[in-house]
Amino acid sequence: MNYWLLTTEFPPIHGGGISTYCWHTSKMLVNKGHSVTVFVNDYSISAIQRDTPIKNVEVIRFPPNQVSQGEILGDDARLSLEFAHTVELEMELKGVPDILETQDYKGIGFYTLQKKKLLYNNFKNLKVVMTMHAPSFLYFEYNQVPHYKFPDYWAGEMEKASIRMSDLVVSPSQYLIDELIPRMNLEDKNPIRIFNPYLNEWTSGDIPEFEEFDMVFFGKLTPQKGGLEMLSYLKNMWDNGFDKPISIIGGGQHFFYPVQADMIDYVKQKYKAYINRGLILFEGNMRPELLKERLKKAHVIIMPSIVDNLPYAVIESMAMGKAVITSSNGGHIEIVEHNKSGFIFKHSDKKSFENTLKAILSKSKKELDLIGKQAQLAVEKTTNYDIVYSQKLVELDKLIQNDALSNTFDFIETIERKEHSVTNDNPERGLLSIVIPYFNMGNYIEDTLNSLEKISYNSIEIIVVNDGSSEEDSIQKLQEIEQKYNITVYHKENEGLSLTRNYGADKAKGEFLAFLDADDTVSPDYYSRAIEVLKQYENVSFVGCWAQYFGESKSTWPTFNPEPPYLLVHNMINSSALIYKKVDFLAFGKNDPALIYGMEDYDSVISMVKNGARGVAFPELWWQYRIRSNSMAQAFNKNKELYLYSVISERHQPLFQAYGNKISNLLNQNGPGINYDNPTWGMTGFSNNHWLLKGKVISVLKRNNTLRLIAKRMYRVLNK
Repeated sequence: MNYWLLTTEFPPIHGGGISTYCWHTSKMLVNKGHSVTVFVNDYSISAIQRDTPIKNVEVIRFPPNQVSQGEILGDDARLSLEFAHTVELEMELKGVPDILETQDYKGIGFYTLQKKKLLYNNFKNLKVVMTMHAPSFLYFEYNQVPHYKFPDYWAGEMEKASIRMSDLVVSPSQYLIDELIPRMNLEDKNPIRIFNPYLNEWTSGDIPEFEEFDMVFFGKLTPQKGGLEMLSYLKNMWDNGFDKPISIIGGGQHFFYPVQADMIDYVKQKYKAYINRGLILFEGNMRPELLKERLKKAHVIIMPSIVDNLPYAVIESMAMGKAVITSSNGGHIEIVEHNKSGFIFKHSDKKSFENTLKAILSKSKKELDLIGKQAQLAVEKTTNYDIVYSQKLVELDKLIQNDALSNTFDFIETIERKEHSVTNDNPERGLLSIVIPYFNMGNYIEDTLNSLEKISYNSIEIIVVNDGSSEEDSIQKLQEIEQKYNITVYHKENEGLSLTRNYGADKAKGEFLAFLDADDTVSPDYYSRAIEVLKQYENVSFVGCWAQYFGESKSTWPTFNPEPPYLLVHNMINSSALIYKKVDFLAFGKNDPALIYGMEDYDSVISMVKNGARGVAFPELWWQYRIRSNSMAQAFNKNKELYLYSVISERHQPLFQAYGNKISNLLNQNGPGINYDNPTWGMTGFSNNHWLLKGKVISVLKRNNTLRLIAKRMYRVLNK
């Protein structure tokens, strides 16, 4: 089996749970006779590099700045696009792998999966496994991060979309599955729990001697890991005569949003008196070999998470035979058996931590040694390579044997498809009707028609609807193009763009429908690829793409699969140049002339989505949108836009109400929707998306605490 693994972390450059998982998964697979290729981003290099740290494991490190088109995306979205590009290069070189696995974190597999679902060559044949590790949309919530703020919100949307679009979803714990179910639609994905693999390389099975009352907190100092709760419990114990100190190992620099400071600085300030008394000791980060020796000395290792998946820190500590105390809030409870292979307390019981800790400290060495041996057995029984591999192989074999392409697209939000009575009046199967609304566009219409002569889709009719043009030159141009091009021209009184589009749709004979303004152009493959997708998916009603501006602007606009709640605060797709299943447009998408100043196409998209007629977007610059200073769009102003937003929200009130709390959070954390342009960008703390954190600067800041603190102070000043 040829197995490809996409990850943001791989040793020796990275530590952490994802890195540990990828290391052990790679070793497990090659030990069973498979070849593994690992794809990992590396900001410190300028060209793709390959190395083989493990026999039959090739690691491909790539710089996340290879695709020029990615420059219009923020760092997380661009990274996902770069993963897709690197995977595509490798498939062109070596063919399609048997299995491609990706992580959820940061949505790095989003564009790989989007291209798979949009039937790109090679991509459409990929069998994709999603292993869920650390979804930011969940962890940011517990870490008290304003997670509706861009770009972190969009990273969460990419994570959800990636989980939804994957062929097989694996979670190392049932706990994580249960946490995600209220936050996204997982029901039809049927996620499988398979423990993470682990080969004990830290001990040969001996139970190390411990130093009495050496209590250790081992992990990141973030709210999610429960350090604040642990210190609160200990403070109460210290204030009542308990005199044993806690050593904090790891910790690191982690921004604590509510107080706008690093967590470690916040802890040092809040617990200064206890630090001065020697009750809180900071030992910092350690290299793995030093960490192993340090943990061996611990009497008890404390993992008080308020939410966690299946932390390797717990597995490694148990594998060493240490006494581990964990909270009930994590997947580790599926391995730890209370008072047998470890200890579990409950945050919901204020005395639970104290009672559990005191019970551990009162046990004899013989009792703790027995618990340590049971801990080692529990790890071996659940995470050893043979057991994990056998469980995973069953699911992979099922996936490999299933060659059928799905006929449904997996959207993030589940919206019921509404029934309608519209018939398509026996349309010509496969015919694409391209409707061009026309009003005094004589100077530009031939550019539009010339672009249509180059398209790769052959079965088309072109309909030009003259909306009562008043300029003599434009009227004359209509007569010329009618003779020169294979088109049909209809003339009607001037009624505006909305009714002109609707008129053209009613006249169209095709199964498929496209609108194109008379001064815009399209790329040759846009329509053929869109119709391929419309034919494949029963639940896709329209298709769009990215926009390339030309004329008086050269900028670009990336678009996305339109999903609420973001769709309800800002348009997500090139709504004036979409390709539709005509019957669905006629049923749900007709333009409303009440939107007198514009945005009728945006309103049309909302109307279709709320009725379950869904849409997707190609990450390609296939629509060229002309910018003219005298165009209708350029006459648009803020007050008109505000008025139209109010009209749209009233028209679709039930949908807005359904997503009211999420809309409120988006607006509160990002400002008015009329100011949005691209949710992949934004001013956030240290999720590698701030303008201060571009390219190689990221890796420098991560390694230099002084520079990191300076950058954070700059962020706080800029973001007040």
